[in-house]
Amino acid sequence: MTHADDVFGIEVRYPPEWESVPQVGPPSSIALLGPDGGEPFVGISLFYNTNLLTPADAVDLLVVGLFDRTGFRTLEEEEVTLLDGRKGFQSGYQWRDESGEGRGLVFATVERARNYVVFAEGPKEAFDNNLDDIRSIISSLQITDPEPLGIPRDEALTLYETEPLILDPAIAQESGSIQYIVQIFSGLVSFDQSLQLQPDLAESWERSEDGLVYTFTLRDNAVFHDGKKVTAEDVKASWTRAASLAGISSTVGTYLNDIIGVAEVMAGDAEEISGLEVLAEKTLQVTIDAPKAYFLSKLAHPVAFIVDQAQIDAAPAEGDPWWVTPNGTGPFSLREWMAQKLIVLEANDLYYGTVPTVPNVVFHLHGGIPSLMYEAGDIDAAIVIPDELERIQDASNPLSKELIEIADLSIRYVGLNADRPPFDDPLVRRAFLLATDRKTLVESVFGGGVELAQGFVPPGLPGFTSDLEDIPFDPDEAKRLLAASTYGESGLPDMFFVAPGTSQPSQDISTLVNMWRQNLGVDVEIQLIDPELYYYVLDRVPEGSFFTYGWIADYPDPHNFLDVLFRGGATNNVGRYLNAEVDALLDQAGVEGDIEEREKIYQQVERMLVGDAAAIPLYFDRSQQLVKPYVDGLSFTPFGMLDLRNVVLQER
Repeated sequence: MTHADDVFGIEVRYPPEWESVPQVGPPSSIALLGPDGGEPFVGISLFYNTNLLTPADAVDLLVVGLFDRTGFRTLEEEEVTLLDGRKGFQSGYQWRDESGEGRGLVFATVERARNYVVFAEGPKEAFDNNLDDIRSIISSLQITDPEPLGIPRDEALTLYETEPLILDPAIAQESGSIQYIVQIFSGLVSFDQSLQLQPDLAESWERSEDGLVYTFTLRDNAVFHDGKKVTAEDVKASWTRAASLAGISSTVGTYLNDIIGVAEVMAGDAEEISGLEVLAEKTLQVTIDAPKAYFLSKLAHPVAFIVDQAQIDAAPAEGDPWWVTPNGTGPFSLREWMAQKLIVLEANDLYYGTVPTVPNVVFHLHGGIPSLMYEAGDIDAAIVIPDELERIQDASNPLSKELIEIADLSIRYVGLNADRPPFDDPLVRRAFLLATDRKTLVESVFGGGVELAQGFVPPGLPGFTSDLEDIPFDPDEAKRLLAASTYGESGLPDMFFVAPGTSQPSQDISTLVNMWRQNLGVDVEIQLIDPELYYYVLDRVPEGSFFTYGWIADYPDPHNFLDVLFRGGATNNVGRYLNAEVDALLDQAGVEGDIEEREKIYQQVERMLVGDAAAIPLYFDRSQQLVKPYVDGLSFTPFGMLDLRNVVLQER
């Protein structure tokens, strides 16, 4: 019998009397159950090394994890040559538990960054009886270049990304999901690399003289992936659906609430958006509540993307949701999604724009350190993590010539829960701001790979100003402010800093907490939340005092940072900061028609937010990416998303 895994690049033969149990998720590829009542057990898995190892090194690391077994000891160790000539290493071992003596064997062979492992173990008698079969299974193991779905490596752009939580544009809010959504779906408008608004599904639009009514004309050749025509009714249905999901969508109120009638649907008081009117099959009229310079820009957000309502209506109540096999309108369609292992996108030949050149994009969802996978040739592009940046930037490293840097339109800051103790006191907020040595954080943790922030609007965004005063690091003044605050005599309550993570906080989080301990004498407890769920549940952590937060532009306007993040009652104002004077200025900026005057108002708001310590700005992010020389046209949108439409794969 033969097991072939074209995702992990594994082929192995096993006796017919053994039972195979395919595994759903990584790192396991297959489990084999022996003929003696399911014993012994043989598991074949793919791990990714954190550095380049020999097979013997890999086995040593695996064996260490077995040391806590009662009576554990290693037996024979030896180099093994597989039938195809590949070298590996194996170690036998034994242990004893309440059921008796057990025997096992661990084998490893290494292919670049990939570490292929065979674990075999069982009760001593069953293991010894089937040892020849186990050795035969290991000897038959063949490692191949992964070609998922039979796609040749040179016909696909191969990447490593996290798995999306959801592919519903109306609900998704974290970049891990949106990275795929922007490839599969599209909206009426989008932005080019120069931050210029462009027609997308809409061929054109007209704006009334009073700025309240927009009339969109859709492209004649705009169709869904299944060939069905996209109509104005589809746009109306998509936006109405998004508004009806207000209870689980944190974005619809932010990006569609300028349209008259959206608030009523969100509240459940209406079933249709009164400000939407279908004038013809390809013509939609949209009425907003006031003339707003940023309205069209907000329609580039995924919550305004068009979905196939007929597909949604036909989806069964139980089983996979509709978005597992979405019928979108974007440049790529979803060809395959193997949970925890693989996503494959396929160029959409019916796309109304220029059809992508690259026929397939393969996203591996199981992997290791991206730069090592890249260096080993397993992927064609990779994000560089801070720990690896200095090594790769070294001019003597050939990889330095393949490194590109992208200035993201983003801000990372510490959010302060201003509606609860102790950050309801501006003096406490200011104290923590001045006690944060932000320059040292940027230099020591990120090695200068990010830019120190003095405000909240990133460079490159309209309204950015370099005239903001530098925020000082002043621990003495911080202590004075803390002593003068309403908590100076009674003392601070228990402090909880909420951050994404699983077992250990990241270095930047630990550094911040140590700064507050050293500079303010305040002990802060770190509370970690699963990174994949972080932005979905952050506002529901009742005991959180403050939190780490990141924001990347959805549209190139200061409104997207200052209004969306700090207006009183705004969905993304997670710290619930409230300042009536700030809100009044935001109202004024929202309807100001003069561009220069509008930017001046936003700059005034930004100074007020920094002065009031509405949050602690840390840095503006930059992304460092490695891209193979044979990959042309891979770019990144100003909003941090991959733009795959113009990728061309040259000969390798």
